[in-house]
Amino acid sequence: MTDLEAMETTDLAAWYRRWYMPNNAILVIVGDVDTATIKRQVEQYFGPLKAGDLRPPKIQQEIPQTGERRITVKVPAKLPHLMMGYHVPQLTQGDKSWESYALDVLAAVLDGGSSARLARELQRGQAIAASASAGYRGVMRDAGLFTLDGTPTQGHTIAELETALLAQVQRLVDEPVSQAELKRVQTQVVADTVYTRDSVFYQAMQLGMLETVGLDWRMLDEYVERINQVTPKQIQQVAAKYLQPDQLTVAILDPQPMDSGAKPRRAPPPGMRH
Repeated sequence: MTDLEAMETTDLAAWYRRWYMPNNAILVIVGDVDTATIKRQVEQYFGPLKAGDLRPPKIQQEIPQTGERRITVKVPAKLPHLMMGYHVPQLTQGDKSWESYALDVLAAVLDGGSSARLARELQRGQAIAASASAGYRGVMRDAGLFTLDGTPTQGHTIAELETALLAQVQRLVDEPVSQAELKRVQTQVVADTVYTRDSVFYQAMQLGMLETVGLDWRMLDEYVERINQVTPKQIQQVAAKYLQPDQLTVAILDPQPMDSGAKPRRAPPPGMRH
């Protein structure tokens, strides 16, 4: 809120002038349209807009991480929450592109529906997690994170949930995913991809995102085939390479009282493991 309260109209205008210009925009049109008609309309409405002075942002390179990092955040909340992040690459074109597809499938092994490992083993099996998820987003301009997060069930602690999530990671490093599980996961990923294409808006967003981060929009057509090419060995390789303790950052939400009469559920001190 302090940022918003300190903001002035001139700040908004300067931001708009810096970024909102035709030479910094990608127009995506999807659907059953007449190409010639659409082209005339684009020229009519966008043609008069003049290009601006586009100054690329100065990207700050993150200092390489050489050890686990931890942070505890104390705010009013009802439940504790755990988030874990590992440094991973973004989707690229070339020899290393398979890693991104393998990370996609790896995320689905852990969190690809009710039959995936986190739901099956941590939520229903051990009943240690009220919620648990895994996520990876490859279409980015720069490297990102592979994330694990969750909330423990009543009677279990953040430390127990963290231990359980780390055990899932170690299992991926130690044991190749079975062909049967891989096939199920690939089928689910492909089905989800096909269903999202029922929306022309989502098609446009995916195409635009690829181009915006500097990738070829045609990579969208390759996605299903590349997912189906992922092997158990590749999943194990990216797990061993990127889901390493020295690349891990752990954030813990330590809930504080919502009102004067409430008692917080305490999270363990940073660095404590069970």
